[in-house]
Amino acid sequence: MSTSSNSSDSLSKTKAKTALTQAQKEMYAAEKLMNFRWIAKVLATCSSYTLTTKDMADESLFTELAEIGQFTELAYANVVPVSFLFRHQTSLMKPDFPLEGYNAFEGSMLVSEFFGKVAHLHGYVAYRPKTKQLVVAISGTSGGVRGLPQAVQDLRTLPHRHKSRQGLVHSGFWQLYKGIRPFVLDGLRKGFEAHGDEGIQELVVTGHSMGGAVSYLLLLDQLLVSNDILRPNLPIKLVVFGAPRPGDSHCAEYYRELIDKYRKENGGESAFTEYLVKAYNDGVPALPPLFLGYRHFTQKPLYYDHNRLYHIPSSEFEHTLFHVDADKSIQYPRGGHNYYNGRDQEALLRRLGWLEKSLAEAEAKAKAGIKTETLDRDDITENWEHFYLERVKKHQGFYSKVTSSSFYR
Repeated sequence: MSTSSNSSDSLSKTKAKTALTQAQKEMYAAEKLMNFRWIAKVLATCSSYTLTTKDMADESLFTELAEIGQFTELAYANVVPVSFLFRHQTSLMKPDFPLEGYNAFEGSMLVSEFFGKVAHLHGYVAYRPKTKQLVVAISGTSGGVRGLPQAVQDLRTLPHRHKSRQGLVHSGFWQLYKGIRPFVLDGLRKGFEAHGDEGIQELVVTGHSMGGAVSYLLLLDQLLVSNDILRPNLPIKLVVFGAPRPGDSHCAEYYRELIDKYRKENGGESAFTEYLVKAYNDGVPALPPLFLGYRHFTQKPLYYDHNRLYHIPSSEFEHTLFHVDADKSIQYPRGGHNYYNGRDQEALLRRLGWLEKSLAEAEAKAKAGIKTETLDRDDITENWEHFYLERVKKHQGFYSKVTSSSFYR
């Protein structure tokens, strides 16, 4: 591994301070979630290796992972039932609605939604007819009060011996995984029963942040070992964004041995592919820190910066931050944990929050029998859309006022 700085200070100094556009000002004015930039400054190591065009991933890979990332992000939709999002996807993909730009979601079908027994961890299983993929999406730590029990599990960094006796795993992540395990397996069975061997050509497991760590444990515990769920020769694809380290070096080695075995038994290299994506100024991949004995499982991760993906050399896989030799304009100049795949993930969650309130308002109006010129109790769908757009107008006006202040000039 190359030499590195102990923090992101050297990287931050190389990022020229650029004037924010009006859209960027509004985006940062609305930012409320933790982006772990301070963790990046304190704990993340910055590789001395500079990523250049020769390390750049194909545009097709960027597009593929960004599309899967849409399903990853929707795992955070725990305030509005995922079933509602699937049922009303056409309406919700319109401009200013929560799923605007989430084109990969179109035509997909929900198989099952679940909340885990531990800390109410959310996830779902969906089917993508266009790509013939069965997708397991696992949420990261929720924001606000809802996420406090999950945050407690995040902090449980004492190691737990894996049942294989092949190393140690993060005890909090392991408890969260065990809480969703029966629901994930049930969802997989339902998916295979509903869509069959011909309909499902690949299994995708995906998660962001803590959901990424739990995804690794699902593979380690169930999907890469003998089971009665997956048919022979079914390709598996792991796609995780901003994931922390899930276990120690012994467990990481065991995970890689399982991958080698799965590939040998199921048709070769293409039987299993994995993508761990890190991003500029996201400190979560630096957690838990190396000095506690934790390690990443994926040895050839990717790095997201300047709206591009780069292959990280295997010698540098434990580093969190990298210098990037690129002249492309920076869409999200401050980086952070919620800015992957060319999207502001917090914007989705904010809009879902507005949708939750709009649904409650529409339901209350309908139950009360209130009618106006624009609202009709007999058409609750139009009601919630109306209330939602009213909230959009109100909040857009608020952020415009905030960003006009001297703080953003």
